[in-house]
Amino acid sequence: MKRILYLIGAALLLLMIGCGKPLSKGADDELIVLAAKEDKTAARTILTRIFSDTLYTPAPEPYYKAKFVKPSDLENVRHHPNLIAISINDDLTNPGTRLVKSILPEESFTNSKNNNPFILTNEPYAKLQTMLVINGNSPESIVSAAEIQGLKIYEKFDEQFIERQSRFLFKRARKEELEQNLFNKHGFSLQIPWGYTVVQDSVETNIFWIGREEPFRWLVFHWEDGMVIQNMNDAEQFSREIPQRIFGHIQYTDYKFNIKPTMFNVWSGWRITGLWESLDESQGGPFIAYTFYDGITDRTYYIHALIFNPGEDKYLLLRQLDIIAHTFYVEDSS
Repeated sequence: MKRILYLIGAALLLLMIGCGKPLSKGADDELIVLAAKEDKTAARTILTRIFSDTLYTPAPEPYYKAKFVKPSDLENVRHHPNLIAISINDDLTNPGTRLVKSILPEESFTNSKNNNPFILTNEPYAKLQTMLVINGNSPESIVSAAEIQGLKIYEKFDEQFIERQSRFLFKRARKEELEQNLFNKHGFSLQIPWGYTVVQDSVETNIFWIGREEPFRWLVFHWEDGMVIQNMNDAEQFSREIPQRIFGHIQYTDYKFNIKPTMFNVWSGWRITGLWESLDESQGGPFIAYTFYDGITDRTYYIHALIFNPGEDKYLLLRQLDIIAHTFYVEDSS
């Protein structure tokens, strides 16, 4: 099939890859885009079709931020975790096209130019790195292909994002004693990175709450016995009651509130996203929550992650909480 997404390995950049690769370095939510200056507008249009997710904080914050770099400066950015090289024509005087032609073997260059414009590879120059080569005849043809293949490309970048962030969060140090005590006390646990402390741990109110300051990051686990949610309406009502029940002075806003079915690890449930606000002070920010029923513990869980970081980026911090939340497990849940 001409439009199959090429997932090629080390052979893609054979002449450029060394044996001992360094670990990629740079912001995980930043895309380094190697494109000619005159192609910048078209490149943004193409990338918007692939990396279009936005976090509302309440101001919109893109999940990935594009940083344009001259194609001739590849050597300076070659170890960044997210690289994108773009050629939108066959003009070899165009620096983007020259770069892409120098990267790809001749057969791959011709095939992608005439058929599928996307070539995705892992770790061409550094470990835990993703590189996307976009090589088409026109912006219109590339945008058309992105409508079909954009989600697959996005998912590959996101997998690498989670891998890198998990390494950052868990590989250095974890609070393993706290993790074990949590399991012994409540019948569930998770991986807890160093730097997070217990804010509340209560059998009476069924709350386990960890957090970290500067900026504020809270991750709260609440549970009730039995299956208290039967459908999406129950899930929404249940979730809207949680903030004031736990925090007292916090509620979810209607603006950008969203609830949809999801899989949380091995459990089917609902994912809730939106904005929280304080009833007492001028404070607020984004949140992600999950609710589901677990038959092993016979409980309905509510896992709630929120950020307070006024005037600063919030996406990376919220995604870190989301990654931590997804390490949740109960006995034999795997």
